[in-house]
Amino acid sequence: MRQIFSLAGWNWRLARRAYGILCGVFAVEQLAVLLFIASRSNMLGMGLAACYEEGYQFPVFLAVLLLAGLLAGPAVNDWKRAKCSYTWLTLPVPPAARLAAQVLTAAVLQLGVVALQLVLYLVYFFPVQALDSARALDKLGTAMPAQSLYEQVMLSDSLYWLLPRRPVQFVLLAVTVLASALLLTCVRLHRGWRRAAAVAIGVVCGVCCLLLFQWEKDFALYGAYDALVRNTLLTAAVLVVLVIFSIWWALRAIRRAETA
Repeated sequence: MRQIFSLAGWNWRLARRAYGILCGVFAVEQLAVLLFIASRSNMLGMGLAACYEEGYQFPVFLAVLLLAGLLAGPAVNDWKRAKCSYTWLTLPVPPAARLAAQVLTAAVLQLGVVALQLVLYLVYFFPVQALDSARALDKLGTAMPAQSLYEQVMLSDSLYWLLPRRPVQFVLLAVTVLASALLLTCVRLHRGWRRAAAVAIGVVCGVCCLLLFQWEKDFALYGAYDALVRNTLLTAAVLVVLVIFSIWWALRAIRRAETA
């Protein structure tokens, strides 16, 4: 475990500058988009949740989440840092420990983006609310009824996926982050057609995770019925098989690089 944490710390030191820039750009972009959307005449009184959806901020968040995971592996195959790559390959550490360190770093970076998105949503409620109230006072001559932060959180369909309400949702979120971290690590490890195959596997696993989230919601709303149970089990089985195969393939890639 100590070797894993040491390698993860090394990965973090290599990625922290780019990660900080990515998070800063994301924060500024989201504030600018939300204020622009809130300033439109047809969005008067709609609130933060509507502005967030109208500005397509959840897809932007997903893109930042994937980029954060890709930042976790600069020591693996950065051509500008050949010495780092060589050191990583020649460390007296088992391949499984190296893979675990990469996945751990990617998962931590992605969890940081999730936490950042939640904090930004809470913080940006106030400038959006202030702009909305000022526009209402200017156009209508009276202040809009105050909207609560709790209402805007509950009205956001996107935050439903980031704020688990049930234990199964929490498990699905953890599985999604870990699977995403693993698959993004595999994308960085492989080369050529293998990288394209790793991307395809990642897309399939992403679709599986989205389906499992949606079907968990259907379980809570409608209960268990045959088609839903069958589809859930089949999708979970596909996800498990692809994740296990990706682990084996990543370890094989590390061993192959060692002997190159």
